Amino acid sequence: MTGTVTAVICAFGPEPHLAEVVTAVIRSTSIRTEVIVVDNGSPACADLKAPVRVLRPGENTGFAGGCNLGARAATGDTLVFINSDALVEPDCLALLAEALHDPDVVLAGATVLVADEPGVVNSWGNPVHLLGFSWAGGYGYPASQARTGSRASVSGAVFGVRRQDFLDLGGLDERYFAYGEDVDLSLRAWLSGGAVEVLAPARAHHHYDFSRNPQKMYLLERNRLITVLTTYRARTLVALSPLLLAAELALFARSGRDGWRPQKVAGWRWLLTHRGYLRRRRNRVQGMRRLDDAVLFEHLDIDLDPPARFGMSVPPLGRAVMKKYWSSIGGRLAGLGQAEGQAAAGEGPVPGG
Repeated sequence: MTGTVTAVICAFGPEPHLAEVVTAVIRSTSIRTEVIVVDNGSPACADLKAPVRVLRPGENTGFAGGCNLGARAATGDTLVFINSDALVEPDCLALLAEALHDPDVVLAGATVLVADEPGVVNSWGNPVHLLGFSWAGGYGYPASQARTGSRASVSGAVFGVRRQDFLDLGGLDERYFAYGEDVDLSLRAWLSGGAVEVLAPARAHHHYDFSRNPQKMYLLERNRLITVLTTYRARTLVALSPLLLAAELALFARSGRDGWRPQKVAGWRWLLTHRGYLRRRRNRVQGMRRLDDAVLFEHLDIDLDPPARFGMSVPPLGRAVMKKYWSSIGGRLAGLGQAEGQAAAGEGPVPGG
């Protein structure tokens, strides 16, 4: 036995897999489990029985707010956040808890497989681009190729953290509401001096359905910019500014073509009208950092080339210009020294990431 693990699951809407997800957690081996389900507005929660604890905040707190609520109510020293459609294998929680016995590991992520395609990877940890874009790393690869190691970000589908570390980091930012919280938390974990690791043998099966809609794009884009604007040092932001401007212009054009331009503009408007929040958040993140951006950038990518289905790819010429700028100008302006070489090359810890 490696102690008590509190599994925190947020539920909203129909949640057809919730009962199965809870059962999978209860059947975990080599670990004592506490199961907390945060009812953000799901009729499926009415069918849950003891020993499951159901928290009812009375409103939809979003994924970030629900996770924080569950963490505050937890009695376990280790937290594992699990999506309401992700089924953990019996040893998954114990393996995550064991990895967190290493004091240097702050976040431990599971290797997430596609539930409807056994043996196919959904995410083995997520790459993060210098401009804050992130996607499901290793998507479509055989599970046999998964390897344990450091990643830029865990997948929010299933990851573990010591409860005290989660609280010390400030939990998830509730302004995000949904999307991008895993990237933000992972980057803050790196800056705190800890490591983010994904375990090949700790596995879960995710009923994954990739989709985009205007409201999702609003949150994804707004939250990405929150992360970028508050995570990096000022000198790094200045060096990144030409790439940021080019990306925003390109996304503005694309949002018009794809039907979510009002949401893109609304994200910019939100940032402009919440400058006080951004300033306070930036001061908090910078005040907690123990490492410089040079170390963080060792884990980030400059080559924006995710699988085609994620719709974030850049034409080859644009990718080449981006990499050339960062290797010859941007990295030096940011004062990142040797770290710029790896970031510029887009080197990742796992092939196909």
